Amino acid sequence: MLIDSLTPWTGPLLTLVAAIIWCGLFRWGGRPATAGLALPIATLLGFTLLIGVVQASPRQLAERLPALALGALLLAAPLALVTQRWLAALMTVGGALATGWWMGGGALVAADLRAATPVMLALGLIVPLLMIESAGPWRLAGAALALAAGLFAAGSAGPWAMLGAVLAAAALGQQLVGGAVAPASARLAGAMLLAGLLAGPVLARGAPADWAAALAPLGLLLLAPRIAGKARGWRALVVLFLLGGGPVLLAWALARHAG
Repeated sequence: MLIDSLTPWTGPLLTLVAAIIWCGLFRWGGRPATAGLALPIATLLGFTLLIGVVQASPRQLAERLPALALGALLLAAPLALVTQRWLAALMTVGGALATGWWMGGGALVAADLRAATPVMLALGLIVPLLMIESAGPWRLAGAALALAAGLFAAGSAGPWAMLGAVLAAAALGQQLVGGAVAPASARLAGAMLLAGLLAGPVLARGAPADWAAALAPLGLLLLAPRIAGKARGWRALVVLFLLGGGPVLLAWALARHAG
């Protein structure tokens, strides 16, 4: 950690506080789009507390997360000033390309770019999907919480679980104060960070438990609203649990079996 005296849970706690403060200041000031920047700002703070300031080229995938959070903030910032669909679409394409390239290794030569193409294509598709599907009430925070739970259940080596807790804290703080429906600025940053974080353990270790954890936010966002929408009452809750919590339980079972 950057500050040795901090406990591991201090990062997510400070992230939550930072998200609430930033979002509260601008939401109550009548600027909800700017309040959405609470997510990338708070996440950048939490990631930096956990990982530290990476001054050279990142050697580990987890070390790429603070820079990804900074990139998410820079791309989401225009959406806090101009709420136009064409700008949101443009920034989403930029966020998808940036996330895929950066988490794919930040290749600068043709051979490395070819090797990273599958990762770049996958994340290039996941980011727009997450951006679109997180538009519903509480979907962004729900996806971040599902991913964090999956990362803890999978027991991925390294700081992945705590990084997931940081992102979940930022998303939860933003939506608790900013409202059930996140603005485009928060959803773009959230989509980039969710994509980078779910891909990290898969690329770093690639164990079955890591793949299961990555399915938790995708199932909750992409499948649950469509299936649960046809159900009523307790049936809808069961669907949400199975599609969001099912991959978490599967990650836990796979991790225990592998151990």
